[in-house]
Amino acid sequence: MAGEPKRPSKTIAMKILCNMVLIPNLNDEVEYFTVDPKGYPVPKKIGYANREATIIVGHKERNYLVVTPEDRVFTGVFGGNGRLSSVGKELEGKELTVIIYMPE
Repeated sequence: MAGEPKRPSKTIAMKILCNMVLIPNLNDEVEYFTVDPKGYPVPKKIGYANREATIIVGHKERNYLVVTPEDRVFTGVFGGNGRLSSVGKELEGKELTVIIYMPE
């Protein structure tokens, strides 16, 4: 997309067309990260290595995960080192709500 920063292929922006409620599975975890100057969510969590995640810009409570067309939402992957894929430098300092998909 024009104007969008370059991202590693492991982070994909989602287009939200209407209000949606996200309901994590019972085993899934919801964590809060902050974006560092290089565009990576921190802290690293080695326990999440190779897990997929949904990333929402801003703070959302686990029991009320509603996203609207105004929200920025991505899918991403934790690398083998526990670092979540980059969301872009323009989000530096922003808080992220991250849903980590855990096996059942």
